[in-house]
Amino acid sequence: MIKDYFARCEARFPAQQAQLRQVSLALRREQVNTMEQLCLLFRSDPGALSAIRSIGAKRLGIIEQVCRQYEADCRAAAQHGRMEGSH
Repeated sequence: MIKDYFARCEARFPAQQAQLRQVSLALRREQVNTMEQLCLLFRSDPGALSAIRSIGAKRLGIIEQVCRQYEADCRAAAQHGRMEGSH
């Protein structure tokens, strides 16, 4: 869920804590509830995200950071799962 992942990102990006909370709220207000939804939307139509109230160019940059981190976490989890399965 968006709220949970953004909350975890606050520890990774402490200087952007308030921004992360505001972006999370804006996304959930527009029914973007999962990180999968967000990353797909960011990759396919970032203009749709910038049309959301409270999200401009600066916050799109934050969304990009969070999506990159999420995708890296997913790759790491998949890699870890493959490594455990090979034992």
